[in-house]
Amino acid sequence: MLPSTFEDYLEAILTLTENGGRAATLDEIAAALNTGKETAGTTVASLVEEGYLERADADAVRLTGKGSSVAAKVTRKHRVLQCFLTEMLGVDEDAASKEACTLEHGISDDTIERLSSYMDGAQSPPGRFGRCRGQDCTLLDCKEGDTVRVAMTRGQRRHRRLLDLGIFPGEIVQIRRKLPNESVVVRVKGCDIAISPEIARSIVVESCPP
Repeated sequence: MLPSTFEDYLEAILTLTENGGRAATLDEIAAALNTGKETAGTTVASLVEEGYLERADADAVRLTGKGSSVAAKVTRKHRVLQCFLTEMLGVDEDAASKEACTLEHGISDDTIERLSSYMDGAQSPPGRFGRCRGQDCTLLDCKEGDTVRVAMTRGQRRHRRLLDLGIFPGEIVQIRRKLPNESVVVRVKGCDIAISPEIARSIVVESCPP
């Protein structure tokens, strides 16, 4: 098992590189992890030596296949845990994210699968994609069971948060549940995520072709 610090780095780099689509610089990595560039450089060098990262140039790295696999697994654990804490236990979204950062390193793959299956038990039957009559449709306009494609996101301040959740333009999203407080539980890349109504309102979607 990798040290939790190494897993944090791989997870952060996966997010920074938009699922491995580009390289990440040391400055970006240090800023994302709120640490110094020298400290980030030392840890990155260790990850390169272990085969989890490779050099893109003198000041940037990208995930290897080995690193991508670990990063994706840690990211999924984070999302499942955060969803459970917010949806099932009512924990504040920011606090749930911090708790998930701590818990994700010690929880087993089997427990995560069981937790995800447990949350799947409340899935509602499919509905129809709501028509918005001349205006943009957002996640709040969708019905439980709809499968939609993210068209765009509004609000620059929310973009980083949505990237962290794995929600990008073009991403396919399934509406799992709509909660009494208007929060929306969506499935993205095989993971359930609870989204507040404020953020859901900023995600413009379009129906997927049959």
